Amino acid sequence: MKKAKQILKEMFAGLLVWLLLVLIILVIIARHKLAVAAGVLCGGAAAAGLLLHMFHNLDIALGLDVKHAQKHMQLATLKRFFFMALVLAVSMAGYKYIHPVGTVLGLFGMKISAYMQPLVHKMAGRIQRW
Repeated sequence: MKKAKQILKEMFAGLLVWLLLVLIILVIIARHKLAVAAGVLCGGAAAAGLLLHMFHNLDIALGLDVKHAQKHMQLATLKRFFFMALVLAVSMAGYKYIHPVGTVLGLFGMKISAYMQPLVHKMAGRIQRW
């Protein structure tokens, strides 16, 4: 479980890097800067919550037998998809305040952080050795 916590921290670091990059780019090119920034922050907060939810449910599933673990993880995945759809629907309903493009890119940070995790791990190892 210690390794899973380390991976979660590295994924949060990758998510933060992604959110900062997207926030800077969108604030430069967008017309509605405040709404786009709110969308990125809303999507990023949702992505961070989804990462925590995934970590928590993985911990639970590891203590179950195979059949129940599979059902538990499928239900947890459905909950995450529902929550993502809810966050996106809220941003679409209030697009003047929370822009959907920023929200989608913030939510997409969950996927990007998974791809960035090996790079963050490698960089963290270099920093510790230095």
